[in-house]
Amino acid sequence: MVISPYARMIFSSHAGWEDVERVHPSVITLFLFLVLPMSFVPPAMILYAGFDYGGNYFEAASGATWVISSLVFLVAELITVPLMAWAIKSIAGTRRIRTEYRDTFAVASIAAMPMWFSSIALFVPNPAFVIGMVLIGLLVSISLVYHGIAGMMHLHEEVEVSSITYTTICLGIVTWMFLITLVFLPLL
Repeated sequence: MVISPYARMIFSSHAGWEDVERVHPSVITLFLFLVLPMSFVPPAMILYAGFDYGGNYFEAASGATWVISSLVFLVAELITVPLMAWAIKSIAGTRRIRTEYRDTFAVASIAAMPMWFSSIALFVPNPAFVIGMVLIGLLVSISLVYHGIAGMMHLHEEVEVSSITYTTICLGIVTWMFLITLVFLPLL
């Protein structure tokens, strides 16, 4: 069985990450061809869920409310990825680790993919299933951040990698909770 190098990025600091480093995509390229298109998946799923079964959970929410909620979420997502890249770079800088913004943007962009994909769970009108899939997406994102930081920054000290990852993930979870709040606030 052959596993894609990109799937192995979840478990390795080399497989897949070396390809990203070799291609060395620019921030603009990553933003236009990865972040921008993938950022449309969660808002589209929010709209689907809102119009299909949202009334079961948020009776007072109108169609316009679901549209506003999804648009606010889209804008917040597009801001969040560059901010997380900046945060990774800043956190590394506090530890005197020099890295390029391009590399941290690659890590932030790739690490966001499982969260974007987890929104597909909104096809199933079951809150427990959706929460479960989002938690799986979060765990995969954490692994991608860890291995991406180690691979893209060429860090071999596990303590450094863990420290940067821990701080990044804490910030990421707070940011993620803010994004979820942006979805639910207009619905209440």
